[in-house]
Amino acid sequence: MTLTTSRSTGTPAAEEHRAFRVVLVDGHRIFRQALRILLGAEKDFAVVGEAGRAGEALELIGSLQADLVLTDLHLPDGSGLGFIEQLRTRFPTVAILVLTAQRARGAAATARRAGALGYVLKDQGRAELSSALREVAAGRWYCCDVPAARAGARVDEGSSSTQATYLTERQRQVLRSVALGYSTREIAQMLGVSMKAVHKQRERLRIALQLSSTAALTRFAVREGLVQESAASG
Repeated sequence: MTLTTSRSTGTPAAEEHRAFRVVLVDGHRIFRQALRILLGAEKDFAVVGEAGRAGEALELIGSLQADLVLTDLHLPDGSGLGFIEQLRTRFPTVAILVLTAQRARGAAATARRAGALGYVLKDQGRAELSSALREVAAGRWYCCDVPAARAGARVDEGSSSTQATYLTERQRQVLRSVALGYSTREIAQMLGVSMKAVHKQRERLRIALQLSSTAALTRFAVREGLVQESAASG
């Protein structure tokens, strides 16, 4: 966790230009440091703090009175979607911009439903990020152009393994149950939650792993050792 005191010029408040106070949330420190440098050239935005995990970010955002939060969809201590929902509930006036490498179909719409105001891919340039920041700060939805997968292209399920580390225990339970063939109602009963909560967790799994079918989720669960192949097959 890093806290930076905002600069004071000593000029009267009425004459001083007030920059939007930004908090960066990303699991990669070097990426946060690069963002600090990049946003340092933006006179309308001032990075006042940063965090690598959702838990510490929630504490930091409140204490620093942040105006805007940049966050990834994958955080070391859980899903970025869950973090966005918590952030929206606790700090409804804070604008949220997702900055991620996640290209899964529907990911931007899901982030918006969770409470984000913008969605930008990490491979975009400075101009795109600047535009997104200004739109989100003004309370308007912004989404960069997310390139569609090439015709006939197939997502390599093996690449999903890199995301397994970021799954919460509840997501692992849901994934395991899906792979074992349990219905949404049965999973809800086993976990003591609503069917709506199970649907939400399945949506997060779909986005996090970029695997849309039950068969693909089952193969992933078997490959990661969450279920035994014999049990999954019948």
